[in-house]
Amino acid sequence: IALRFVRAYAQTGGGETSVRKAVQTFVPSLTKKASALFCDEKGSPLAALRRAQASAAGAPDWAGDAIADSVFGQRLNEPDVETFLDKDALTWLATHAETLDEPSQVQIALDYFCERYRSDESFTCAGRTPKTVQQQMDAFAESTTVFDDDEAFLPNPEGLRPMILEGVVIPPRNVTVPYDEDGGWYEGHGPYELGVGTARGGKPKTIRVEEILSLKRLIMEGNKLDNCLEDRRSSQVKYVLRARQRTSSFWSFTIADPDGSNLKHVLLLEVWHLRRGNVVRQAEGPRPRTLPSPEAWHWMEHWCDRE
Repeated sequence: IALRFVRAYAQTGGGETSVRKAVQTFVPSLTKKASALFCDEKGSPLAALRRAQASAAGAPDWAGDAIADSVFGQRLNEPDVETFLDKDALTWLATHAETLDEPSQVQIALDYFCERYRSDESFTCAGRTPKTVQQQMDAFAESTTVFDDDEAFLPNPEGLRPMILEGVVIPPRNVTVPYDEDGGWYEGHGPYELGVGTARGGKPKTIRVEEILSLKRLIMEGNKLDNCLEDRRSSQVKYVLRARQRTSSFWSFTIADPDGSNLKHVLLLEVWHLRRGNVVRQAEGPRPRTLPSPEAWHWMEHWCDRE
């Protein structure tokens, strides 16, 4: 981030180009108005840029500060995500800032919208209201919880993306979960019938797949599944080492009702990043049986096929 702004300052100060054109090399949608406001802002360059973008979109100052402190606001994103943030998400936030009322709600909304766009490039904020997305935002906030005094993990090195699907049902199919041999946990051991007309995956649900980017968030996921991560130091050390080396990434799968209620953590996935490709190393469901449910297995396959 620092290098990009240094280059922009050097190009501008040397008379090679305008501030707007220099910054557009990493924020392609920057407008003339936002560029002018950016020149008058103080503080760190990226925070100043976010406040200028928010102000240009018509957001109040307090919302601009919140946007600058959001997860997506504190980093330079892929060019298409930057354009979505600038042209779509900020316009929506400026329109609904007074309804959202609190900086924390603005931050959650921006991060939720940008994560939705990353998982589906056809996503748009248009036509949505704070009321219609509030529960989805709350569920997103819960599934992406971070902690202070924690070890952060870098995002996976392979560009694997999160996935958010709203109001989806499983198409009719049969699923067999490997190692599900005793038949005592999911009323049989497969193949299981899924989809419309069955008790599994036949009703609309919101499916969320999020990368786990800190140790405490990983432990929290283990608590949700009732596994041994919190109390087994050896397991934590192994996971942290692989995360530090970026040879593994960890993914949380949740299923909720369309309004965001009844959120359930159904799968913790570890993906190994090897020279021969990305390989699923572990797929763990909730106790007392740690095998994923047939529905969780379907959505894991769906995400793996997509990524």
